[in-house]
Parts: sequence; structure tokens; C-alpha cells
Amino acid sequence: MAAEVRFTETMCGWLSALPHASHEEAATAGRARGEGARFTLHVVTPSVAQMVADPDHRNPAFGVVECAALHEAPLAVLRGHLDLFADAAPGVLHMRYRLDLVAPDGARFVLRGIKEIVRRRWFPTATFDTTTLFVDVFDGDELAGEPRLRGIFWMGPGGVLAQGLSFRGQLGAIVRYLRYYVARCAGVYLGARRAPLRPGWGGYAEG
Repeated sequence: MAAEVRFTETMCGWLSALPHASHEEAATAGRARGEGARFTLHVVTPSVAQMVADPDHRNPAFGVVECAALHEAPLAVLRGHLDLFADAAPGVLHMRYRLDLVAPDGARFVLRGIKEIVRRRWFPTATFDTTTLFVDVFDGDELAGEPRLRGIFWMGPGGVLAQGLSFRGQLGAIVRYLRYYVARCAGVYLGARRAPLRPGWGGYAEG
């Protein structure tokens, strides 16, 4: 059996019902209105070798999302995944999240999040890129139509430390996972400067 790697990620942020605004504008409006949200995800890599070989670099994820603007009760992640460092364009990587959510009363939503890894300045911006998630939330089961909510989730230094300490699995598997993570980031930040894809990913969707 392949050695499994697990870790827990918690992110918090602000969302608002401004589907045509930028994510930054929507987050600012959500913060002004006190429309906070957060998730705690448990990300599982059943096999690091298989994850690396997969073009989407997909990792199953489960957990809970708290967002009063969607539902007063916490939302369970019915199905979820994190695509770790999917190639979005030459020199640009996306960490893609899709979380299918269900409320206790059966209401369903889909959360899509993207972290964009790109060398847009002369100095690396990994500490921002890997801790900033641009979020859209859709009604129902599909990434279709306008998002109901839009905004940004962040992870502070304490969250980064907690995530690092949450890694579980065989030591060799964890080392292989982190080696892959660092190598992919280094390939971007040691390469040429490039323009971010945002906001041009508006039509992006994945299964």
C-alpha cells in the first residue's frame, strides 16, 4: 500500500454578493459588512508518486465551511479536492480547490478557489501566493452562471505554522511531498517574470 500524506489547512476571509466586482473589491465589501467565512480542510494524498504523475495533481479533501451569508449552520464538504500546482500557462501554476458543500437542510453550494503562483515581480512572492485564495461560491451542484458570493481567504503566519505541524504520514512520503512542493515553486520563482492570469480566469472551470 502506498504511503499516505495528510495535512489540515484552515483559511479565513471575507465574501460578498458582488459577482461582477474583483475579488479584492468583494472582500473589502464583505469585511465592511462583517460577512466573514472560513474553512477547515483535511487534505489527503493517498500516493505522492501518483499525485505527481497525475496531470491535475489532485488530492481529495474533506472538512467544513462556515459562512453565515450562505447558511446559519456549518456546511459539510460532501466532495472536495485540491489540485496542487496544475499548469495554468507557461510559468504560471494554479492551486485549484473545488468543494461541493451541503447544509443540514439539504441546500447545496460549490466553492471554487484558486491560488495563483507566478513571478510577477523581481522578488519571489511565494508567501503571498500560497496563502491567498481567490474564492467564488455558486448555488447548486455546478460551477455555472454568476457566483453567489465572491471574495478572498487568507492564511496568516499562525495558520502556516499550524498547517506545517499537522502533516501526518511516513517520513519518507512527507519528504517527497515537500520536495515536490518546493521544486514546483522554485521553478516559477527562479524563472522569468510573467503577468498574472487574473482576472482573465473568469471562464475557468474544472470537474
